[in-house]
Amino acid sequence: MTRLYATETGKQIALSGLLPETAHYLLDYVARSHSLLSSMLPKEGKGAGDLDQFNYCLMNAALTSTEFEGSNRTRIVPYGFDETTANESVVKYSASLAEAPWEAHRRAANAATLLMNWLEGVDISALEDTYPDLRAGPIQALCRDLAWCLAGLANILASATRPNLSANERPACMRQMPPQALQALHRLPAFIRLLIRRLLAGLPTPALWLLELEPAPGGRAVSRNEAISLHQINLSSMENLRRRANWEELIRILAATGASDAKARAHEIQTMAHAWHGKRRERALKRQLQRLEEADQPLLKEFYDSREKKFEAAFEALMKRVGIPCTLFDSGQKPGAFDYLLRIEGRPPVIVECKTKQGDHLVDLNAARTVLSSSEQYGHQGTFCVTLCQPGVDPNVLESLQACTRLSIAETHDFAEAMTRLMTNSLTAQSFHDWLTQPGQVTSEMLLAYTNSATEPSD
Repeated sequence: MTRLYATETGKQIALSGLLPETAHYLLDYVARSHSLLSSMLPKEGKGAGDLDQFNYCLMNAALTSTEFEGSNRTRIVPYGFDETTANESVVKYSASLAEAPWEAHRRAANAATLLMNWLEGVDISALEDTYPDLRAGPIQALCRDLAWCLAGLANILASATRPNLSANERPACMRQMPPQALQALHRLPAFIRLLIRRLLAGLPTPALWLLELEPAPGGRAVSRNEAISLHQINLSSMENLRRRANWEELIRILAATGASDAKARAHEIQTMAHAWHGKRRERALKRQLQRLEEADQPLLKEFYDSREKKFEAAFEALMKRVGIPCTLFDSGQKPGAFDYLLRIEGRPPVIVECKTKQGDHLVDLNAARTVLSSSEQYGHQGTFCVTLCQPGVDPNVLESLQACTRLSIAETHDFAEAMTRLMTNSLTAQSFHDWLTQPGQVTSEMLLAYTNSATEPSD
């Protein structure tokens, strides 16, 4: 008798809220175009890729899906995009699109082109005049709908390309794919999630973190216009924004954006930048402690509070608690050695390097990537590496590491979320490994594709 069962990919399709037809349409597209899409991503030694092309193709694919087209569509593309106009982007990328000819899907082509300008920070009032009767509200609604659709794809794709799945557990379009192709597809979710963040913010990558700054009670968050202006004069990095030498330039640009008291506004933004990471950590710790047994809470508190050797001891204590074998590699006898080697049953070993900074200082680029050279020095050229950052990583580091396919960055509060789920039995050790070994930054939001319980928080 044949026994029916739910695959991990099927569960993610159900959780996404997408029409099943949409999920399979988008999976079919990325599967048959895996080589082309992967070539658009940055890769060490092979150039910066073409993320503009990647973003355009993914947005266009979503907009031509049954979620946005056809009699059963659940989302609407504004009618103004039907206008016949010159469209250089779609002509340039036409050979890479999900549908041909593109003229049969003009609304999707035009919408994707306009949104490329939105991603670069073009003022929304300028975008309103691009097509007839197009207004800011429908543009922003389209961004939200498209982000929702792509978020579903990112989680489904992350699940479908997990290395432990048998061929029969993968979507039909991926069952015959060789391991190298699946590994290439496994990189895509990180870049799809970056595209989602940019769609929701309407900003280039280096400026995204500015919209996450939290004002004090009665204060005002950083606006998109302010973030764009800061980015244009190279003040969107945390280092440059906080540097005293840039104080006068910061006041000048804020005055130009219309601040009534530019000096006070500059002080407010710098204060928010200093407090940004600490507030995120405080919120995460509070939520995590509420879900843990009382006996486990001191382990997590020590993990958040400690630095240097004490942080390594706290890391070891958590590994012991969740039952993950952890070997200390840097015993003090090996110059330049990495810190730990994790061995999880049924998975390749993982190297972990702990990097800590004092106070509210964050791990910089050189510290974040030193584990790569250390692993090579000690004969682990092919072993995946993780840099665990305490209290966190400078937000502008991550763009510089996009080409690294053998490195992930984990901030303490995100790693602690994974530990919390392991201690509450909603995450397996193997799923933890699959989450941890995704190139780029691994975040608590990405755990949704790996968690046993759908009721766990995503942030």
